[in-house]
Amino acid sequence: MNKIMTISLVFESKNEGTILVGTDKHLDQLTHPEIKELIGEEILIRGLDNQEIPLQVSSIQISTSMADKKNVGICVGKSIAPNDIEVGSIILKS
Repeated sequence: MNKIMTISLVFESKNEGTILVGTDKHLDQLTHPEIKELIGEEILIRGLDNQEIPLQVSSIQISTSMADKKNVGICVGKSIAPNDIEVGSIILKS
């Protein structure tokens, strides 16, 4: 399984559910469509305790900072609460 990014922020959106936000320097070299293809429709979250949780991806938001760094938000819907995912967990390609 390939690492996509480390989670730096987890929050809940009223309409979208739980959103996982992170960055990784290898994502900065990719286009938005390439990042979406890399992430796909299902991801694994590897927690700090090494337990893995499979999640369906409902949407992906990507923004590029003025420093040309990609910030990626992955919406996983309402199947898991934000407090069930720790900052520092790793998102893997399923």
